[in-house]
Amino acid sequence: MPKIAKELTALAVSKIKKDGRHAVGSVSGLSLKVSGNSRSWVLNMLMGTRVNKEGKEVPNRLFLGLGSYPEVTLAEARDKARELRSEIKAGINPLDAKKERKAEAIRKQGRNTTFSECAQLVLNMK
Repeated sequence: MPKIAKELTALAVSKIKKDGRHAVGSVSGLSLKVSGNSRSWVLNMLMGTRVNKEGKEVPNRLFLGLGSYPEVTLAEARDKARELRSEIKAGINPLDAKKERKAEAIRKQGRNTTFSECAQLVLNMK
């Protein structure tokens, strides 16, 4: 049975100074990663399986960044973590979904470019 972390308060999180990953409780896999002066929220999840170097099938571990602390508060990190966990339970890979959203935004941006703007870009390349 997995170890369940004690739920930390925002004040307790603000006092964490030691380097490493610190579980904050409330959402399984959510931790504060401290490295020197930088701090960031990380969600550690298992999704599907992969084949390792020995050819064995092992669980695929995802480390999803949720933002830096204190720009993302403890409450926001917990909300994002719950949302991502529900996506994963629904079979959606959050990393693939993020790539798709980014590609769609690039496609939409390209659609707003007129023919004359494209022609001007090509002419400037020569």
